[in-house]
Amino acid sequence: MFKRLRTKLTVLYAGLFCIVLVLISAAAYAVAARQAQSQVRDQLVATGAVFDRLWQVRFAGLQEGAELSVRDYGFRQAVATGDAATVRSALQNLHRRLGADLVVLVPPEGGAINSEEESPLPLSAALKTALENDDALTGVLEVDGVLHQAVTAPVLAPNLLGWVVVGQRLDQEEMRSLEQLSPIPLHAVALSRLDGVWSAPGERLSVRDRGAVSTFINRAMSDRSARPESINVRGGRAVALVRPLRTLDGSRAVLFLSYPLALALANYRSLFEALIAVGVLGLALVAIGTWLLARGITRPISELETAARDLEAGEYAPVRVETSDEIARLALSFNAMIDAIKLRERRITDLALTDSETLLPNRLALERRLKTQDARDRRVFVAAIGIDRFEQVRSAIGYAHANALIARIGERLVHLSSRAPMGRLATDVLGVAFLAGDEGDARRRIAALQAKLEQPLSLDGQVVDIDVSVGVAAVEGEEAHVDRASIALDQARKARVKLAFFDSDSYGDPARNLSLMGEMRRALSRGEIRLAHQPKLDLRARRITGVEALVRWTHPSRGPLPPDLFISMAEETGNIRALTEFVLHQAVEDQSKLAAAGWPLAMSVNISGRLIGDRHFAKHAIEAVRGARHGFCFEITETAVIDNPKLALENIELFAAHSVQISIDDYGSGLSSLAYLKQLPAHELKIDKLFIQHLTDSKRDALLVRSTVDLAHGLGLKVTAEGVEQPACIALLAAMGCDMAQGYLISRPVPVHELLSILEDTHRMDFLGHTALRAGGEAA
Repeated sequence: MFKRLRTKLTVLYAGLFCIVLVLISAAAYAVAARQAQSQVRDQLVATGAVFDRLWQVRFAGLQEGAELSVRDYGFRQAVATGDAATVRSALQNLHRRLGADLVVLVPPEGGAINSEEESPLPLSAALKTALENDDALTGVLEVDGVLHQAVTAPVLAPNLLGWVVVGQRLDQEEMRSLEQLSPIPLHAVALSRLDGVWSAPGERLSVRDRGAVSTFINRAMSDRSARPESINVRGGRAVALVRPLRTLDGSRAVLFLSYPLALALANYRSLFEALIAVGVLGLALVAIGTWLLARGITRPISELETAARDLEAGEYAPVRVETSDEIARLALSFNAMIDAIKLRERRITDLALTDSETLLPNRLALERRLKTQDARDRRVFVAAIGIDRFEQVRSAIGYAHANALIARIGERLVHLSSRAPMGRLATDVLGVAFLAGDEGDARRRIAALQAKLEQPLSLDGQVVDIDVSVGVAAVEGEEAHVDRASIALDQARKARVKLAFFDSDSYGDPARNLSLMGEMRRALSRGEIRLAHQPKLDLRARRITGVEALVRWTHPSRGPLPPDLFISMAEETGNIRALTEFVLHQAVEDQSKLAAAGWPLAMSVNISGRLIGDRHFAKHAIEAVRGARHGFCFEITETAVIDNPKLALENIELFAAHSVQISIDDYGSGLSSLAYLKQLPAHELKIDKLFIQHLTDSKRDALLVRSTVDLAHGLGLKVTAEGVEQPACIALLAAMGCDMAQGYLISRPVPVHELLSILEDTHRMDFLGHTALRAGGEAA
């Protein structure tokens, strides 16, 4: 709810103070109310006793006046003779003398003679009965709905002639006069009971108050309690006392004394006002004090927060410490943490920008300095300097000395390049940035640097010769300059030159080519990838006896793609297995189509060297060609067994054991080894087209081919010549004893339906057969 600690603390302490103040006020009010109630009860009890005493005094005065009147001879003579005028005159005299509100004569036969009215005054039969039982009565009498304090006196002459009743009204005015006799401003009222409800003429009580008062009086009458009790009326809470009154006619009447508790608490008003004033003042002081205290607490906390945000943004701003309390110690700890973070960040930055093995700057350090390089009027170039034969050197001198060698070359490079930005890019590659006017100037500078770097180094008394190759890339735009220099180094090593500048044309677009792999899997399911079959001519049988299945891909947007492009990408990205499995299944299907058309040909499929050592692929390949109707041959290269010779040879032997022939493909183009030729359970040897294309005009190639044919035959292998494009070449191969020929002279790689057309072309087959036959005759 509150976002600031200062506000929270102020509200919290002010709220707690308010709660304490309310509790104190409530306790004070409760004590004051209890004390006031106790005082009011005591006053009511005392006032009730005073009222009783005054009540008796008034009764005595009325009784004395009534008795004097009935002892008057003239009055008794007038009553005895029935002289109404004289009786009324005597009653009026009594009325004036006593100040009574009620003066009547009650004859024994009933009725009543009023002092002011000529007509008889109706009185209750209960009153007459009471008079007959007791001549002198005192009590309350209700006449015409008005309560009176009345006394009676018998008229005797000497017999009973009647009773004189004298009374005073107990109305509101009379009650006010009685209230003035009380030391406290209480409220007095005389109530009579009518139909179960206590009321008094002229007393304005609400229905709710009348019910509450009646309930209170009934409970007090039933308990016969003379103790004051609390009562809730419309005006608020009050303390009331009920005093039963004796009546002349047997009815019930009470004197109801009440005192509002609010009036009793009025004496404490000044105390409450002072308490409220002190509370408000205390609240203000607490709020101000808490606000100042909270500000003293939150200000350093706010400074800590600001410093933490600055720290998050990479700015190290220490917090000012002005006190010695806990917050100050926290600030000191925060400042110490900042110092530690700065030190660790400096160390991390150093580690991130330093090669841990040589303590030279690393690739990231070079890239950062390249961003701040000021070229002015010259161009910036990046050179990737590769240590040639580094693996052999490291194997000879050990890893520790090899790292020391790199460090020494790095130091030499820093010295020779006038402390230009440099860094170690790879295990055997150092990078350096330099300025040059143009590419020619850059070439001259690098050549000079290269010559100085290749000077021998001495490590622990041993002289180490150094050879370096350099790739250079110009810094242009936001491209990956260091990567381009590294690629240029790879291009230099591949071309076997000492220096090469980055060639974007030969590098191509690897990102675009890499995207082909995702498209290749979809192309396999959409039929964009298909097989093209190149026939193999049997030079002895003078007919086509086999075909080689080659994969072709017609891209929907890029058109026909070179096989070397997507096959090499598939090998590098691990997608070659899916492609090869597709080729195997499709080759088996095409072989069945050829056989169904009357051409039972052997089918050859190239197997990547990446799959020869894969046991799972080997089992799958055997299962895929199990249903082949005719011979099936896997073509592999000698280099396929170099990475893992044992496992590769086991898989090749597994192929041979399941009647899959093995052909050694591209023999002579790589590092041909007689040892592997001896170990491989091969059935065929394919001479690379590099030797066949110049066979007719190169005696050296002819000698190599003849010796290879003789060697293969000596090992029990058939020989197939690739790249045959001229009839004379076929003649020479047949003369050398070559078994099979394959090349564009016989046919280009074609789909299976075109292959059927070629096989059924009798003229073409006759030409090939005649060419082979003539070659055989010349050989004979």
